[in-house]
Amino acid sequence: MHADPQVATSLAPAPAPDRAGRRPARVVWARAALLSFVLAAMLTTAVVRQGRGEFPGPTLLVLTVAAWVPLLWYARRPVAALVGALLVESIHLVVVPYSNPGASAAVAMGAFQPVPLATMVAAWAVASRRPRPVGWALGGGAAAVLLLVGVVAKPLTLVATDMVMFNLVIAATAVGTVVSGRRERVVREALARDEETRQQVVAERLRIARELHDVLAHHLTLVNAQAGVADYLLATDPSAASVALRGIGQHTRQALDELRATVGLLRQDDDSAEDTDPAVGAARQPVPGLARLDELIESFRSVGGTVELEATGSPRTLRPDADLAAYRIVQEALTNATKHAAGAVARVDLRWSDDELALSVTNGPATRLAAARTRPPAGSGHGLIGMRERALACGGTLTTERSPAGGFVVRATIPVQVDDGGDDVTLAEGEPA
Repeated sequence: MHADPQVATSLAPAPAPDRAGRRPARVVWARAALLSFVLAAMLTTAVVRQGRGEFPGPTLLVLTVAAWVPLLWYARRPVAALVGALLVESIHLVVVPYSNPGASAAVAMGAFQPVPLATMVAAWAVASRRPRPVGWALGGGAAAVLLLVGVVAKPLTLVATDMVMFNLVIAATAVGTVVSGRRERVVREALARDEETRQQVVAERLRIARELHDVLAHHLTLVNAQAGVADYLLATDPSAASVALRGIGQHTRQALDELRATVGLLRQDDDSAEDTDPAVGAARQPVPGLARLDELIESFRSVGGTVELEATGSPRTLRPDADLAAYRIVQEALTNATKHAAGAVARVDLRWSDDELALSVTNGPATRLAAARTRPPAGSGHGLIGMRERALACGGTLTTERSPAGGFVVRATIPVQVDDGGDDVTLAEGEPA
């Protein structure tokens, strides 16, 4: 998720209104206080503009209040407020005469008061509520307009006053851009946090989906195979069919136990939780690894599958994530072999070295007799994707391909030590999981 911080800044300058369209009370009072302060400052500067206290005349008083009125919309319509204030203060420079030509330099600097206070506030509002390029363009343009009007309408002896007026508007614009920059940074940080949270949620969903797939696909495949065997033997060998049906019950219970353990892990949010919940107790069971490989292979043999296991080299200790990945890869590969190559011999090879474990699972094509007993379900490909993700997550590699004999081969490498690198995984096209 990517968002333009400048656009986000323009959309989030202030707290949002409630459902009735009302702003928070503190925001309303803060704006009212600011506007009151600006009006008081403008009237005060109008009184002392000649270097002494003198109540402003009707024209000056009307123009002072008229320049302030557009500021009432500075928060909701800052550009309109800037245009209105700039227009009135430009009229002020043209209409109100300068009646103290002999004043000192200090007094002459305030000759145009209260100009440009209204334009300063409006320029600040625009720069703080619009993207920085827009704020600088409008604020700088307003300053240039006042400078041009001042040079044309006032004596050249007051050019220094014109420059002060220009610099004040530019300074107000700069303050507004600082506020805008801070808002942009806050928005970017908020967007980054939201994106990080979203990615964590997605990663957690993928992890949950992968765990549920691994838990259910294995046992349900065995149940499906035994159901096919039971149906095939029911008429000719009822005792053998009864054994297959009992196996269905056994694998169903195991599936429920592992599913309960997985759900318990997802629910557990406190390591010190009491063991009163059976799901929590199940969640604390050891995570499966290669130590349970013999048990896994025996479960496939119990449904009539032929699985051979060969290990070479000295077994070494794997990290927990690598140990789980190796177990799940073998489990998924054998599950796929049972589903899509019923009756074929499956071979599991483990080759240990100092740096890695190279494992492969190979199976031949389905036999005609076994294929007649069971109808393989359509695959979604999620199994192969899950194997790939597990291998890459622990720094390993995984490749899959069809064998020349018509079977399928899964090869994976699992690092013994920490390995930050991992090669890409290639999957055979069209192979279901």
